[in-house]
Amino acid sequence: MTAYEFTLNKKDKLIEKALEFSSLYILAKRPVITFENITFDYIQYRLNFEIHQKNNSKTLKGSLSLIQEEVSKKDDTIAVAFNFLDNNIIQKTEPFNNVHGFSLVEVNGDNQKFLLWFSPEKLLQNWWKGYVECEIIGDYKSFLNYDVLYVGKATRQSILKRLTGHETLQDILSLETPVTEHQLPANEVVILPFEFQDNLQIHSFGDDSDVDTMVSAFMGEFYPSQEKVFLDAEKALINSMLPKYNSELFNNYPISKDGLYKDNYDSITYKFVDPITLRYENGEICGDDSYLGGDFIVVENNEKVSLYKS
Repeated sequence: MTAYEFTLNKKDKLIEKALEFSSLYILAKRPVITFENITFDYIQYRLNFEIHQKNNSKTLKGSLSLIQEEVSKKDDTIAVAFNFLDNNIIQKTEPFNNVHGFSLVEVNGDNQKFLLWFSPEKLLQNWWKGYVECEIIGDYKSFLNYDVLYVGKATRQSILKRLTGHETLQDILSLETPVTEHQLPANEVVILPFEFQDNLQIHSFGDDSDVDTMVSAFMGEFYPSQEKVFLDAEKALINSMLPKYNSELFNNYPISKDGLYKDNYDSITYKFVDPITLRYENGEICGDDSYLGGDFIVVENNEKVSLYKS
């Protein structure tokens, strides 16, 4: 979400619930992204749109079904409320333009029920993960390039609470110049939350290994806590990308007191299962929407940290 969207939704319990397992986050910057040429298909009950990004010559064409499992299964009226980047320009007729997000509301007589809200990036992520019935045509990965400014963790409180009054976020909003002219930094600075999924730990055993140790390993008894993994991943990312707003760059990583150094793994691998590109001064880390592609940060023999490009 953008810093602007964070300001609007930082007290939203539903969003806090959705982020409860996300203890790692990145503050980054990218040119503003908007919905453009929004029209309604009243026959098929769909919202048709384009997604544009400043300084990006490519355009995405999309169509979102308003009656589906993740939106509304009822045959009630779905109202759409648009959030325009410039509220001084009044738009009353289709096509609607310069929209940084929209909300879906179920209307049943005089009753209204909030359903969902989508920014361009949120809709794209829900689409590639298969959460919503939506058609997207175009090079969507070109819209997912982020210049990394800061890497942080929120292991003892939610990301929303961690970032409320966050000094570094305020510094970024105050000091960073807009990517595009006449644009607010709050619409270009974004918060990227991450959680760990499908962690895999492999043990090797010699001829002298006892059965109890092997069983304990298979039962996951030797697996480190999630907090420990997050703390180590934060250090690995900061050490690899050296973000400009991180004061501690962990130059001695993988040596650490609260990471995975004392667990003495032969190899630790981190990758992003998201089709995003994280850019920094000396390179970039490319994710992928599958476990097979994308770049890997690898810690070998508790000594060497390397980035392997796909």
